[in-house]
Order: sequence, then C-alpha cells, then structure tokens
Amino acid sequence: MIHYRVCEEKDLDLMYEAFNKGFSDYIVKVDITKDRFKDIFLGIEQNDFKYSFIALDDAKPIGLMLGGIKDYEGVKTLRCGALCIDPKYRHMGIATNLFKFHKELAAKNNCQQLFLEVIKGNDKAINFYRKQGYQIIYDITYFKHGNPKEIVSFQNPMIEVKPITFNDAYFYYEHTEKHHMNWQSDFDFQKILGNHVNYFGAFKDNKMIGVISLNKTGKIYYLHVLEQYRLNGVGTKLLNDITQRFNLDVLLINTTNNHMLINFLIKHHFEIQVINQYELYLPL
Repeated sequence: MIHYRVCEEKDLDLMYEAFNKGFSDYIVKVDITKDRFKDIFLGIEQNDFKYSFIALDDAKPIGLMLGGIKDYEGVKTLRCGALCIDPKYRHMGIATNLFKFHKELAAKNNCQQLFLEVIKGNDKAINFYRKQGYQIIYDITYFKHGNPKEIVSFQNPMIEVKPITFNDAYFYYEHTEKHHMNWQSDFDFQKILGNHVNYFGAFKDNKMIGVISLNKTGKIYYLHVLEQYRLNGVGTKLLNDITQRFNLDVLLINTTNNHMLINFLIKHHFEIQVINQYELYLPL
C-alpha cells in the first residue's frame, strides 16, 4: 500500500534509495554517494527534512520530493529541490500527490510562491509542472571557458584588484542595481559554502567598482561591474586577475536573462553548455 509522510533525519537511507531509483534514467547521469547526497541536497542547496516528503510502498521507498524554504529576493519561497519517482511506479499519480503535500506545506508556512529549476528538454517534467500551475520565468544559461589564460586585459594602473570579504561583496550587491541570481548561486548559497568562496573587488580611487566571487576551481558565483564603469576593461581585469591568482584552466558561470553579462561572456569566448535550465514559479 502506498503512503506518504514528511521526511525525518532517520529516513536518510530511504531518501537516498528513492533518489537513486527516481533518477536512474535521468537525462543527466546521477551517481553520488550517500554522504555527498546529504551534503549537497540536504546541505548547501538548503533543502530540509521537515520540508520534504517521501512516498513508500509499504516500507519500500518509491518517490521523493525535497523542499527548502527561505526568503528568496524578498519573497518567502518553497523550492522543490528534487522530485523523482521509481520508474516502476510512474503514471500512478504519485508525483501529483507529492506535489499536493508540497503545496499544502507552502500554505501552512505562509510561503508566497513555489519555485524550481528544470532542465531544458525535459518536456515530461515541464509539462507536469505546468499542469500544476507553474510558469517559466527565467532561462538559466551555463557558460564555460576552457582556456581562461587567453583572456588578456589591458594594464590600467588606475584599477586595482584585491581580496575583499563576503560582507563587502554582499554590501556591494545590496547597494547596486541588483539582478536576479539563481538559488544555487545567490549570496545565501555562497554564505553556506563559507571559506570555499573567494571574493575580490576592482577598485578605482579607493572606490569599489566591480566584484567577483568564485571557488578555487573556477566556478564563478557573481560577477558585476558598476554601470558607469562598464566597457572599460574592469570585468576583463577581474577575470584575468583571478585566473592568474589561482592558475585556473577553466572558468564556469551561469546567468539568468542578463543580456549584458551574456554579451560580455560571449565576447570573451565563453561557450554555452549543452545542458541549460528554466526557472519555474507558482505564486500563492
């Protein structure tokens, strides 16, 4: 008999089993250890046991819906961090039931919207979420530069790049024309990563005019230059500096409908990756 319940910490093994079954035929190969599953999906991605649901056939895990709540750009949001069903149990209404519990949880916690990401081309998932009322709002485009050492900046002695703190970068973000940031890149996400993220500012006459944040493998979470200083090599200098500083062989970055950043990346020969995503929202 199929039944549903809120997840608890003691359910980690069942959740991991349901996750592996549900994503066994996914468009992207998923192969992670249980510890990694916990660190990512119940850690840095900000899902929580108490906001997640598991479906069981008697004692056998057959479906999982992970959820996390936070104020996302000023709106209390319940995000679906993963929804998966054992292939043998699909087309039985299990996903619909999990979503029903998910939506009821949002109402109970006074959330103002539901949110999730889905891979472009995963039409079955997209159609399912649209039937639940979600709408595609943003495109997430992923870029990669396979040889960032070729990014050369002109030497402008008026611009200096130097390390800054998380608080410096966040203050800059809060006091500039903020653009939308994906859940998996925003400053809440970066704060959870802690010392794994490095922050640098571009300064002119002791004024911070640009910021970049990244990890030491070249994953960029935030790149921004004040509007009045753009098209003057500031962003290029930030990329050049961090590439040399960390001796990077690759740079990775994603952006959501930010045409200025997209044009900048294409100009510097970043390549759009095969796998990209949509962001879907359902206001409550």
